[in-house]
Amino acid sequence: MLDLVYKGILKFNEEKTKILEVASSVTFIETKKNKIVVDTSAKSKTEDLKIYFKNKKINMDEINYVINTHDHFDHVSNNDLFKNAKIINQSNFKELNDPEIEIMETPGHTFDSISVIYGDYLISGDASPLKNNILKERAPGVFVDLELALNSIRKIKSLNKNIVTGHDGILYKNEY
Repeated sequence: MLDLVYKGILKFNEEKTKILEVASSVTFIETKKNKIVVDTSAKSKTEDLKIYFKNKKINMDEINYVINTHDHFDHVSNNDLFKNAKIINQSNFKELNDPEIEIMETPGHTFDSISVIYGDYLISGDASPLKNNILKERAPGVFVDLELALNSIRKIKSLNKNIVTGHDGILYKNEY
């Protein structure tokens, strides 16, 4: 089971020169073995996360893993809410013990970017922060390596999965 807890936001001023608000998407996955949260968003979303898990009657202490797609504040700031979860990132993703989850390295936005594959879904983090990154095969607005970023976009797109973007909700495979 996969559920989008929060779809993310990336709001700019009119000139698109300054970010006014930023918070990553948050995804909850329940496999046969584990309860997993992918990215925990910015501190501005703390209450939203608490309300979601309360409404779903899921104890946040029962989350086994938090997977961070990369280490930017708008993706990791609520990790502390999941007190018993093992934090998984690019440096230790092989320690994730769940046969239903696959981790794929997707560098470009950062060198440590990863994406999470679960069934028919791929959670891209900021390898694809917006739907248009996939639709127009454009690198994220912020990247450490343009070629790596474009290669990651192409790799993600080639898998033909529903894509949970970093800040723009879900791009369904029938839309691209």
